[in-house]
Amino acid sequence: MRSPDKNDESKGGQSMKTCLLCSSPIRDEMSLTDIVRLTPLPNPSVCSDCNSQFSDLSTLPTCDGCGRRQTAGMPSHCNDCLRWEGPDSMRFMNTALFEYNSFMKDYMKQYKFNGDYRLRKVFSQGVRDRLHKTNAVIVPIPVSMDTMANRGFNQVTGLLEYVRFSEVLKVKLKRKTVPQSAKNRRDRLELIQPFEMIQSKKFLIKNKAILLVDDVYTTGTTIRHAANLLYQYGATSVRGLTLAR
Repeated sequence: MRSPDKNDESKGGQSMKTCLLCSSPIRDEMSLTDIVRLTPLPNPSVCSDCNSQFSDLSTLPTCDGCGRRQTAGMPSHCNDCLRWEGPDSMRFMNTALFEYNSFMKDYMKQYKFNGDYRLRKVFSQGVRDRLHKTNAVIVPIPVSMDTMANRGFNQVTGLLEYVRFSEVLKVKLKRKTVPQSAKNRRDRLELIQPFEMIQSKKFLIKNKAILLVDDVYTTGTTIRHAANLLYQYGATSVRGLTLAR
């Protein structure tokens, strides 16, 4: 995955732009229908070669609990999700759009950790298409003030740039800690509630169905903590949607 070049040329009924991931040219043919249509034109930002490297989970068997890719015929919940089961456990379902394969890992490194905000556009329109009919209140997982200061953006709200959402949660203020991405599985599972409600916005989720959105589902601890908090403030149901699992 090469660093993208800024190159966008247009001529007549054709436009030439470059792939955000590999910088190869993308040519869009515009028909007469496209020219006179009133709705926005598609804006592909990734070439077909790069796009094929992402593993779309929409037509594959997945775990009902976390969205992990499953082998056909396997139980509805993976072993990780079965560990969450218990008499007092919260029932939670997450849908993942893509598998967290090596190409997705490289994408996340460039977008999230190297701070290339342009790369939000690789998935932002697809996320919009997925969510535009939902009646749920869309709530993004927040990032800490330290992360915002260092990175300059929340990678989740970047993916939601074409979607109406409500930022009702914030990360609790505390001493500087190790970022989530640097923690191992045990550290993540032992994480105490990291979020708190923004009190002036709690009315937005009371008696509402909520869709929690995050970038990657790893152990499920982070998104489940957020879901628990939303239930405490009166949400009627909480489901998850992550870009990758």
